[in-house]
Amino acid sequence: MKRLILLVTVVAALCFHTNAEPTYAERLGWPEGARVLMIHADDAGMSHASNEGIIATLDAGTVTSFSIMMPCSWVPEIAAYIKAHPDVCAGVHLTYTAEWDDYRWPPVAGRDAVPGLVDENGFMHDNVPLVTEHATVEEIEKELRAQIALAEKMGIPVSHMDSHMGTLFANPEYLMVYVRIAIEKQIPVLIVGGHGTQLSAEMPDVLGALRPIAEQIWASGLPVLDDINTQSYAWKTLDKKAHFIDLIRNLKPGVTWANVHPTKPTEEGKAITNNRELLFGDYLSLIDPEVMEVIKEEGVILTSWRELKERRAAVGRSE
Repeated sequence: MKRLILLVTVVAALCFHTNAEPTYAERLGWPEGARVLMIHADDAGMSHASNEGIIATLDAGTVTSFSIMMPCSWVPEIAAYIKAHPDVCAGVHLTYTAEWDDYRWPPVAGRDAVPGLVDENGFMHDNVPLVTEHATVEEIEKELRAQIALAEKMGIPVSHMDSHMGTLFANPEYLMVYVRIAIEKQIPVLIVGGHGTQLSAEMPDVLGALRPIAEQIWASGLPVLDDINTQSYAWKTLDKKAHFIDLIRNLKPGVTWANVHPTKPTEEGKAITNNRELLFGDYLSLIDPEVMEVIKEEGVILTSWRELKERRAAVGRSE
C-alpha cells in the first residue's frame, strides 16, 4: 500500500510539472528551473550621492541595471558615466513627482506644456494622488515622450522604462500610455506576467490585471518578468545584508526583478533624503562581497534589461 501511495504521489508530481506553464526565464532560453535575478537600482541622476551609490554597486557586480530620473539636476554626471561605460544597462525612471521637502524639480516638457503636472511653485507634485487628481492622460504622454527624447539627445541608449513611485500604475489610462509607447518604440518596460509570488505577497490584487497586459507586451516582441521584489524599501535599517541574502536564497524559478535605491551616505545624500537609512542600507549591503558570494553559491543567474531584450529578439515573435 505504501508503495502504491508513493507511486501515485510521484506520478501526480510529474503530471503537475509537465503541465505547468514555463516561466518567462525558460521562454527566454534559460534552462528549466533557472533562477534569474536582476538587481535594479532606481534614482540615478537624482543626486551626486545616488550616482555614487549606483556606480559603486555596479562595480561590485550586484546591481546589473539602473534607471535615470531625467528631470533631476545630476543627470549630466550619470550620462557622462554611461558614455565612458557603454556596456552598462541604463533606462529611464519616468518621473512625475518631486517628493523631497527641500529638493524639487520641474517637468522636462516645461511647466506651461504640462500644467497638470506642477504645483503652485511650478515643481512636480510631491505625491502620486496629486498627480492622478490633476494630470491628464495627454500631459502624462507628453512628459513621458519628453523624458525619453532628452535621454536620447544626451546619448543615453535607453535599455528600458519604469515608473518612479509607481505613478504610471496608479491610473489605468496612464498605464496604457506607458505600454503603448513601449511597444511603439520597442523599449522594454517593467511588467510582471509570470507566477508573481513575491508581487502577490506585496500587492495581492495586482497580478491578475497585469497578466493580459504582459502577454500583449510579450507578443509585441518585448520581454516580460516572472516576479518582482520591492521589499528593500521596507527594510528600514543600515544593515540589510541578511535581508538580501534571504531574498537570494529563496528565489523562485523565473526572472525576478529586485528594486533597490543605493545612495552613498554623504552629507548631500543625508540632506536630500532626510537621512533615510533605508537608502544607505542598500548601498552598504550591495557593496559587501558576501552578497555576491551567496549569488554564486546559489547558482543564481544575474541578468539585465539589455540581455532580456536580446534574448527576446532571439526567441522571435512567433514564440
